[in-house]
Amino acid sequence: MANAYSMDDVVDFLTHASERGLMPATTTSSLAVAVRNVFAILGEGERNDLSRLDLDEVVKRFTNKRAREFSPSSLKEYGRRVHRAVELFLRWRENPADFSVKTRATAASGKKPRNSAPSTKIQEMQAESNGEAAPSEPGGYSSSIPIRPDRVVTITNIPVDLSTAEAERLAKFVRMLAVE
Repeated sequence: MANAYSMDDVVDFLTHASERGLMPATTTSSLAVAVRNVFAILGEGERNDLSRLDLDEVVKRFTNKRAREFSPSSLKEYGRRVHRAVELFLRWRENPADFSVKTRATAASGKKPRNSAPSTKIQEMQAESNGEAAPSEPGGYSSSIPIRPDRVVTITNIPVDLSTAEAERLAKFVRMLAVE
C-alpha cells in the first residue's frame, strides 16, 4: 500500500530529522521514546502498518494498559508526543524538500539559527559516542554501567549529594525508556 507506514518508519524519520538538524535531538529523542512505548502495546502486524489504526484508540489502549506505570500527566504527554511524531512524519513524507519545524530558537528570533562552532553539549555527546568520558559539571560525577556485552551507558553530572528521592526519579525515567 502506497500510504502504509510502520513504527520503524516513524522512528527512522525521527533519527533522520535529528541527524540532519531538521529538529533538535532532544525533541526527536522524546518523540521516539513515546512512539516506541505507545506502539509497543501493538501486535507486530499493527506496528508494521500504522495507517490502518485510529491513533486516538491506540493511545487509549496504551493508557489503559500502562496506567499504573505512569502519572496521568505523563500518559497525556505520551499521547501528545505520539500524535506530534506521526503528524511530523506525514508532513515530511508528503514533501521532504519543504519540511521544516519551528523550534523555540527559530520562533523567538524569526529565523533559523546560523551554523556556528559546536556547543559544549554537542562536543560532550560526540566524545561519549567516541567512547570518551564526558566532563561533569562541578559538584557532579560520571558513572558508566555495562548493560549488555556490547553496550555501556554513561550517566553524567550526577550530583555528589544525590538524594534517594532523586535517584528514584531517575530510576523511573530509565524504566520509562524500556521497550517491552
